Amino acid sequence: MLHTVPPALQDRMEVIRLSGYTELEKMEIAKRFLVPKQLEQTRDLEGSDRVLRRGLNGVIQYYTREAGVRNLEREVGNLAARWRARW
Repeated sequence: MLHTVPPALQDRMEVIRLSGYTELEKMEIAKRFLVPKQLEQTRDLEGSDRVLRRGLNGVIQYYTREAGVRNLEREVGNLAARWRARW
């Protein structure tokens, strides 16, 4: 987050840019690993896989701006918890 560093300090810094996962990569990680992990806990609930997979796109676009997937895992868990609470 370079925009939060004062310009005088930026002149004295060496900036190292680290790439993160793209939205498509996050989607694949969620589909292959995070959703199945949550489905183990919600396997009794009909339609839970559909709900989790349908909500992924919005969660990735609007709730996970970090480079990694830690927050994505948390948000998928929140989505699953809300689904479990409805039943």
